[in-house]
Formats: sequence, structure tokens, C-alpha cells
Amino acid sequence: MVDTSALQYLFRIGQLEILQKLFDEVLVTNAVEQELNRGKSEGYSVPNITEYSWITIEKPDSRSIPTELQLLGDGECASILLAREISADQIILDDLDARYAAETLGLHVIGTIGILMRAKEQNLILAIAPLLDQLNDAGMWISIEIKQYALELSGEEN
Repeated sequence: MVDTSALQYLFRIGQLEILQKLFDEVLVTNAVEQELNRGKSEGYSVPNITEYSWITIEKPDSRSIPTELQLLGDGECASILLAREISADQIILDDLDARYAAETLGLHVIGTIGILMRAKEQNLILAIAPLLDQLNDAGMWISIEIKQYALELSGEEN
């Protein structure tokens, strides 16, 4: 289960296919697809997820939104709802409020940086440091502390 930000940032740094290599199944919600399409129409560099045969688009069945999700964006809310419905192993979210809400609802959360760290662990990439710089250049805000922590955990401390 992948939310909008992870898709757009991995796409922008040329690493979207990492998701296919790391996961047996990559799901996004129709709300995430709509957010990406809206971004594309506004001139942003985002993937057209219908071009990726390994990405499945689904719509959550749930009509009632738990209190924890009511202030989140449509894509985040739908992603968390669907992840709960299908008992997803993980959900990929970057937004702190969305991450907190998902964890509160019992979901295992990983972010874009965590995806890169896992890719390095599985020898799919050589290093995360240059990719973290590329993420930053692509518009993702990464605090110095988070960057340093990720580099240390990946054995790339400066």
C-alpha cells in the first residue's frame, strides 16, 4: 500500500521500480491515482501509474472514516482505510500525521527513506546518501537528524 508522496518522490529520483523489487504486490487507491493525475495536470513531475502493470489500483469499501483519519488528505485517508481492510503488511506514508494515525490504527508504517534503506539492505542500491540528496533536490524535506540517522542505520555515517 503506497501513498502519493512515496510514488512521486521515488519517480522523481528514478527509483520507482524499487517498489516492484521489494514487494510482491504494490497497491494504491483510486484517491492516490486522482491526486497524481491532479498533480500532473498542474505541471508536476509525477508517474502515470496506469503505465506500470505491477501497480494495482483499488478503492476502499469502507464508508465510515475513523476519527483518526478525518483531518488527513483524501489519498492518505483512502490508503489507510484500504490497508486496514486488506490487512496489509505495511503502508508507505511520509506525512507525519498520516503515519501517526496509521500506527494508532495498528498498521506497520514505513516511509520513502525506509524504502531506500530496505533496498540497500537487499543490495538493490549501493548507497542511500546520494538518493537522499536527490530526494531533497526533488522537493522532499529531510531534517539533518533524520538524514544522519538513516545514514548511520545504513552504515554510511559521515
